[in-house]
Amino acid sequence: MFRNLSTFGLPLSGRPSELIELALSFGFDSMDIDLLDFQQQADTFSVQHARRLMVSARLNAGTFQLPVALGGDAEAFNRDLAALPRRLELAEATEAPRAVITIAPASDEHSFKDYFELYRTRLDTVGDLLAARGVSLGLAIVPEPEARTGKQHQFIHTLEGLIGLVAAAHKNIGVVIDAWALHVTGESLELIERVPKGRIIEVRLSDAPRDVATDQLQKVHRLMPGETGVINGAAVLTHAEQAGFDGPVTPWADRSTLVGRGREKLVKLAGDRLEAVWKEANLPILPRWFTPVAKEPGRYGETSRFGDEMYSGGDRSY
Repeated sequence: MFRNLSTFGLPLSGRPSELIELALSFGFDSMDIDLLDFQQQADTFSVQHARRLMVSARLNAGTFQLPVALGGDAEAFNRDLAALPRRLELAEATEAPRAVITIAPASDEHSFKDYFELYRTRLDTVGDLLAARGVSLGLAIVPEPEARTGKQHQFIHTLEGLIGLVAAAHKNIGVVIDAWALHVTGESLELIERVPKGRIIEVRLSDAPRDVATDQLQKVHRLMPGETGVINGAAVLTHAEQAGFDGPVTPWADRSTLVGRGREKLVKLAGDRLEAVWKEANLPILPRWFTPVAKEPGRYGETSRFGDEMYSGGDRSY
């Protein structure tokens, strides 16, 4: 397993060079790829230009969000499908072997049975394209009851249900193990070991407030791992390790819970929290090649060690 920083999991903004240096400085081994941004850079300049910072930083690619409307109407799905081969070609160029996507927890248009079959058939189609590029896709769920309120038909919103879909899907389709989702749904961590072998794609760690009942939890209550200790992140990693998982572990929190924390402090805190979970789970922490250095003063402020973009000094908020 390795520690992964995601600008989706911890909503962060900034130039790629800045974010890469923060990831390296605070103990992360990989970063998620913004595939649409990467495509824009590659199409404007070149693939080599787009991936130069990650290469120079020796930072691995974690996951990327698969830009496909799996549960959408046929027109949207077919449009995304037509663009997918080029995007997967770029993902291969970034050496990103893991994609993730979130499935809808409910529907007004489709019954459970029909929606299951729609997802299964579309995942078979997408899975063939993924397999040709050596990419696996992890499915994530939305567990909060609020996401299903007012919908006519409920769909998969538990890990147990997700395992059922994955078992019927293409061999390149797997699951995202989400500690927050397991807590919200009240499912046992033993379920992690029931995921088909080799099909855990990512693990996400979060925490929950002490003063909110489990059945009252909403998306805005999702805290950074280690915030309260309500969710046992080390136990999640232990079960994932026993299931043979060796991929990215990503801190995840709702934007509203991060207000007032500067970007650098936020990434440092996330790195410290993951290191603490790593130690509690008795996972090895490998020596790092990168040693943080003081920012170099320049004519316009400070410059990142990676790339030549200049930026003003100081701790920015996300």
